[in-house]
Amino acid sequence: MVDGAYVPATTTVLDNIAKPALLPWAASMGARWFLDNTSMVPEQGDKAPYPVFMDGKGLDEMAKGIRNAFRKTNREAIQIGQDAHQYCQDAIEWKLGQSKKIPTLPKNELTANSVNAFRNWVKEHEIKWYAAELKVYNRTHKYAGTVDAVAEVDDEFCVIDFKTSKAVYSSHHLQCAAYADCVEDIYGKDVDCSYVLRLDKTSGEFEAAKSTEMAENLNGFLGFLAGYRRITALENSNGR
Repeated sequence: MVDGAYVPATTTVLDNIAKPALLPWAASMGARWFLDNTSMVPEQGDKAPYPVFMDGKGLDEMAKGIRNAFRKTNREAIQIGQDAHQYCQDAIEWKLGQSKKIPTLPKNELTANSVNAFRNWVKEHEIKWYAAELKVYNRTHKYAGTVDAVAEVDDEFCVIDFKTSKAVYSSHHLQCAAYADCVEDIYGKDVDCSYVLRLDKTSGEFEAAKSTEMAENLNGFLGFLAGYRRITALENSNGR
């Protein structure tokens, strides 16, 4: 809310983009849950091997488990992402002198892998931090969001978005450009580039996807913003 009026967040706007990879991923999680909760009865005479449900699970319980398997995995992934983001925020704020407490490495192995990826990326660059978890509002286009970090990286003024997802997606660059337009208004200077910094929770490696096409990416975001507002208006007019 800004001055009592609702404004969409950048992530809300971009949620309208179809994510076809999620469907096979959810199916894969269901299949994995099935395999983890069944055991094979070995061949007996003319009877071929067949699966049986473990722990006395019935058909309904197994069906429910398969349907909901992706939700448990998603909750765990979200928690890892939140904890990794928190470490990055704490580390930046400590570096800026906004906190006296030095952040410690998380105990969860997957979260620690993401954190180590962040630390390794930082070691490879000359970085002057400006802010972490900066809340922004675009006064011209009326949207809001939270920038993970603002910094000078190797003498380039940029916005940084941390991700613990499996890949960097094109929409991530549009999100960064939307943030950059707000950051330019706040700091009074042009943003040179953006980084989508993917912190792999399995390997501990980082992927730094840099973009300098700030104007083009912003135009792409504004197109989705217009679409979001039109869809919202149509739904409201239809009483949905």
